Amino acid sequence: MNNNDNIIKNCYLAAFDINDKNLKDFLIINTKCLIDDGKNRFVYVDSNRLKDELIYYRFYGQVPNYNSILSLLLPVILSNNNIDRSQEESISLIQKYAKYLKKESKIFDFILGSLIYNSVIHNLIDNKNISYEDLLQGAKERIIGLSIELEKVQMIKFQMSRINTLQLIDKFIDGKCEDYNDDNIIGTILNILYDIYIEDRLVENDGVMSIKKSILSILGEEINLDIDNIDFILSMSEYITKLRTYKINKKIYDKKSDPRALISLNVGDEYIDPIFNKIEILSKEFSDQILRLKLKAKSGIYILKFIKS
Repeated sequence: MNNNDNIIKNCYLAAFDINDKNLKDFLIINTKCLIDDGKNRFVYVDSNRLKDELIYYRFYGQVPNYNSILSLLLPVILSNNNIDRSQEESISLIQKYAKYLKKESKIFDFILGSLIYNSVIHNLIDNKNISYEDLLQGAKERIIGLSIELEKVQMIKFQMSRINTLQLIDKFIDGKCEDYNDDNIIGTILNILYDIYIEDRLVENDGVMSIKKSILSILGEEINLDIDNIDFILSMSEYITKLRTYKINKKIYDKKSDPRALISLNVGDEYIDPIFNKIEILSKEFSDQILRLKLKAKSGIYILKFIKS
């Protein structure tokens, strides 16, 4: 195992050292959807699988109540060796999530934020001694070099967003910072870097914490292994390093699944589900017109809620 493998595994694990189960679920979902394409030398997200994963998520998860969701891109970023391919996949994935989480009004900030996050992680893996200024300069060059196809009206809005982002990065390069503001996606990622390199401040939000801890782990900070379902998360971190070297040879998901198929199962039943894989039904309760189905999978315990129609 090379040193990079350890860095990548620790970075992945550190992102889970938070309380918010929803963000952790997104990290797991996005890891499960990765396909390693050895022929073309990159790792991408299986859209068919993601679609079904997110249909299931509606029955057991909740939308995070903050905008700092860039951490969910980490599996794609870490599994790709190539920064350009990683950037393409990150942009594509964040657009899907902006739509799914009904955050489209911030789409350009999410795209530019994902670009910065991807640039930072790749540059740090290449050289953890890179300076704060060079890290920001690298992100700036990525933003200047980004070409994107949009309709004319959207293009004007995007260019405005790009200009504002470049000005904000310049401000941070000059050693200034801003107060944390969850509405300002670009400001948040830049504030995290400011905290790490210049002066640490208290962070309340789990989305910010996840990004911060994953970056700090690359810089050598000890990671906390007291994480829920740690054995599974460890196996997923191992999986990420194998995807990077195209050792998994993952097949494209060609099923069509519906979580409502689980309703007919009884307590104690074991079942192979296309999304959860092997599961066991732990409990089944019906009250207030809602059926709550508790199941155990390798990836954790889930409570699915079905509303009686």
